[in-house]
Amino acid sequence: MFHRQLLSLLIPLFGFIALSPAALAAEDTAQARQIIENSSEQIKQTLKQSVYQDDFNKSVQFVDGIVAQFADMSKVSLLVLGKNIRKATPDQRQRFIKEFQTLLVRTYTRAFLEYKDWSITYSPYKDDKDDGRTLVKTQVHQPRQQPIDVNYRMLLNKQGEWKVYDIIIGGISLVTNYRTSFNEEIAKTGSIDSVIQQLIDKNNKPVPKGES
Repeated sequence: MFHRQLLSLLIPLFGFIALSPAALAAEDTAQARQIIENSSEQIKQTLKQSVYQDDFNKSVQFVDGIVAQFADMSKVSLLVLGKNIRKATPDQRQRFIKEFQTLLVRTYTRAFLEYKDWSITYSPYKDDKDDGRTLVKTQVHQPRQQPIDVNYRMLLNKQGEWKVYDIIIGGISLVTNYRTSFNEEIAKTGSIDSVIQQLIDKNNKPVPKGES
């Protein structure tokens, strides 16, 4: 990040200027949170438009583009595969990543279209470690329903970009939940292809009435 590059240049000249790891971590958390705020607002405002309300595939395409900006879907997918990644061929890995991303984006889009009056509030998170990881804590509010805690685990990649690698919804990790399910399927069938086929089947299901 530019701020850190500038800091590294100034420290040798002005040795008395320094930021603590906690201060850098707080700065990182603020930057990561801004990414989630911007992405959520973009999705909310865009999917309100009738052209998206009436065309599920168009909505999916839009959301897919936004998700690609704030999430590392390759990392999410490979974390979900867990130990089974060692059993997968390069072709299986790529097919799994593609189908799993499609499933998540379609599910994500459907949720946004279904809950039109949702809003998000952000909770403080004290991050004392400047380790390239942080957590963005949010609550999703819907009329006449209890708020849902949705927390985003984020990682600073080599390009200096904050990316989501796991989402914790109501205390349940998306990565852990899917990994358990897929591990059970692979253990039962002995095949990663069976999981990929399940994903393909789900992704090819007709769009529910009212979402096309």
